[in-house]
Amino acid sequence: MPSGSDNFSLRVTPRKDTPMQDDFNIFWQNNDCALALFDDLAARMERGAYDDEYLARLGAYQEERPDTAHFYIFAARYLAGHGRFNAALLLAERAYRLRPVNYEVWKLLAEIYRHLGRYLAAVTMEGYGYSLYEGHKPQLELPSPEMLPEALNRLAVALGPGNYAPLAPHRPFYHDGELTFRRDVFVGETLPLTMPQGSDRFYVGCYAEKCFLSEKGALIEQYRHDNLFALYGHHDFVFDFQKAHEAINTVHIEVPEGREIILPIAGTHSLQECRIETGSDAEDILLGKWAFSNYRLSESATLTASETFAVGTPIHLGHDPHRKKLVLNILVDGLSWAAARTRFPACMPRIAEFFSRGVIFDQNFSTSEHTLPALPAIETGRYPQRIHIFNEKDSHELPLDIPTLSEQMQRLGYYCAAPMASGFGIYNGVMRGYDRIVSASWKGASYEGVDRTIRQIEALEEVDQFLLLHVMDVHPWDGKDFKFDPTVEARLSLKERRLTPGKGRTASVRLLPTKVYQEEFWASLRNVDRTIGSLLAYIADRYDEDEYIVNLYSDHGLPCFGAADVCTRFDLAREVQTSAIWMMRGAGVPACGIVDELTSIVDIYPTLGHLCGFPVPEDVDGNLPAVFGGRERDVVYSALTFPGQTFKLAVRSKTHAFRLETQDTADEDGTVDFRIARTGIYPRGHEWEDGYEADSAELRAFFYPRAWAFVEGFASNGELFPSMKKT
Repeated sequence: MPSGSDNFSLRVTPRKDTPMQDDFNIFWQNNDCALALFDDLAARMERGAYDDEYLARLGAYQEERPDTAHFYIFAARYLAGHGRFNAALLLAERAYRLRPVNYEVWKLLAEIYRHLGRYLAAVTMEGYGYSLYEGHKPQLELPSPEMLPEALNRLAVALGPGNYAPLAPHRPFYHDGELTFRRDVFVGETLPLTMPQGSDRFYVGCYAEKCFLSEKGALIEQYRHDNLFALYGHHDFVFDFQKAHEAINTVHIEVPEGREIILPIAGTHSLQECRIETGSDAEDILLGKWAFSNYRLSESATLTASETFAVGTPIHLGHDPHRKKLVLNILVDGLSWAAARTRFPACMPRIAEFFSRGVIFDQNFSTSEHTLPALPAIETGRYPQRIHIFNEKDSHELPLDIPTLSEQMQRLGYYCAAPMASGFGIYNGVMRGYDRIVSASWKGASYEGVDRTIRQIEALEEVDQFLLLHVMDVHPWDGKDFKFDPTVEARLSLKERRLTPGKGRTASVRLLPTKVYQEEFWASLRNVDRTIGSLLAYIADRYDEDEYIVNLYSDHGLPCFGAADVCTRFDLAREVQTSAIWMMRGAGVPACGIVDELTSIVDIYPTLGHLCGFPVPEDVDGNLPAVFGGRERDVVYSALTFPGQTFKLAVRSKTHAFRLETQDTADEDGTVDFRIARTGIYPRGHEWEDGYEADSAELRAFFYPRAWAFVEGFASNGELFPSMKKT
């Protein structure tokens, strides 16, 4: 605990509470002593009573709950209360690392940052808090007016959701001297995100392919603040994120002797004049408004323009024998393997034929039931509860010391691009390793994505490429105002088209297993097989087997199949909703077809590390499957943290599943009180079904320790600060 010196050390002691009894008859017990100390400290903190008694209580609390965010909050508040802000910062930032989505942490850091002159960081923390709790409006008290644009931009991201970049639904601006907000998008500018050293930020352009360069820029400029665009127009408006910096007047581009580069350049208005001069040539070009064009350079060049333009990161041409020519990730959003397996391979013959000469994992599961937490799990190899990306209203950034999949591939020398992506993973840093991201917030048709991917492959055929293709065809949507596939509409009777009564929309994870949704899935899967199948055939014809890796997977399942029983219908963690497809083929992938090994979507990260040669951090949650020379998992975890809803956990072995659902709902910061929870162990395929309970001391001894170790880091112990609402 804090001592008289600013440079004090913290004593970390073992937990004194034991969540489970030795005989495993009780899954969880809270630490009542720690809870009483917490309530006492929280009350004293509210009063600002940072005296010797507070310090004594803090020491006792540390004995009970060491190395927890709450302990560091209390300790930092004590130091800040005595004006020792530098020392308090160390503890507050440790609390933030443990619990980055937490109102008390944000308030604490905002106060400390202001005292230490870190005004932009303070504004960000205030924005996070205002976004979720709508307390005090952020204060833009800056020492210099030059800081205002960056402060406003950072605040715009902090106030918005973590998905659907570059939308900024609450972008701040000053009107008559008052801070106010309006709908907007980031476009024709860089995103105010923290990037690794040496990397440009993402410049947001408009995707232009076989069209006039400036037409999309003119369109978005007209409608960027319009409510209709915010509600609907962004669904299929395609943005082009490229790492770039803004320049004016003159920019020099260095090209190494004997090398060539591709240079992306974008203008800021229609028909913008720019001159490119090299030692042997000089050309005048016209740039498009917020639209990138590529220029090939074989020698150093000087770019000159009288108005601001964007210069992308140079793409250096050349292959390396240590790399593959193509590593392609195909994310088929919402493709439930539990559903597809029932008609496999007939439901996707082209995809099945291609991957029959690789690996098809038959027991692969997602960590989550929807994309927001699942995508970061794939891209980091870590569970969402560990990287704290689960709250759709939060946009905090992934720490830079957690290397993402794209960052790892970029370090190996790959050009990293996503020819089709969603707006997920950009604001929170999960996609920061990509050099280019072509993204629409909602629409992601595979036929269009395949075309873009082939164009990308051929345009940069002289580069080793790591690509992500994220398609949305099979993802289900509420059919009340959704256009179904023509074959579905033409073949189903009126009765089979029946939907839930009323006009209220149903979240996709809660759609009922009705005929129309099931047929929409099969029709969409046929489309995916036809389009993705053509891409796979193209790759097989273009490359030798040792020149590529293709990795096809999904982020979660879907609810439209399975039990109609009312007891299990709304179980969001059931197999059909968490079962995810995963197939691989190419260099280093054994041709063994379907394998029965348990795998998780977090295993994709270490598997690509093994096949491509990047170092996999020891603390990832992902596991290298046995088929690649690793060790087979004994369980997989699907854990559903959605603030305002009960926490749901499935721990599955090959034969059984431990299931848990809390009575308490998950808080905004992801913590959950496990004091009251229903639990059960069932044979696989019969989870939560009456009469199928498989409770035994042996099974509890197997599952309970694994489940406890998984949830320990976000178990709240019933501790809740008065300022933090329960949703």
